[in-house]
Amino acid sequence: TIPLVLLALISAYGISLSYKTISRLRKYEEKSEKAAEWSNTAAERLHKTRTTQAGGAITIGASFITSLSLLIPSPIQLPLLYVAIFNTVLLTASRVHMQRFWNDRVQTQVPFVETFNKAIKGSEELVTVLQWTALGWAGTG
Repeated sequence: TIPLVLLALISAYGISLSYKTISRLRKYEEKSEKAAEWSNTAAERLHKTRTTQAGGAITIGASFITSLSLLIPSPIQLPLLYVAIFNTVLLTASRVHMQRFWNDRVQTQVPFVETFNKAIKGSEELVTVLQWTALGWAGTG
């Protein structure tokens, strides 16, 4: 049960990080939507921002829920091996999807836009959390 507790804690941290990052990015949502009306590149970046952030939030949330469901006794217990495989695959796919967009090659720090820069760093940190959580589930299964 100790690995599941650790996975629940890491997942909870990832949820918190994801929430903070999405909240920071939402401050630029209206401007991004206006830019997307005039630029295909801006529209593509807005779409990628939304899909990568949503994917990260959903998968880290699924990791948290499944780790808790395995910790809490219930009449219907999910098989640990299947849950571990499911989460490992899901988290790895989400990490790869996010990492392709949230990295120093694609995202550049913008001078004097501190909140956006924090969102970039938070997204990069979430990629690392997804990686560690996927490895944790792989080791648990």
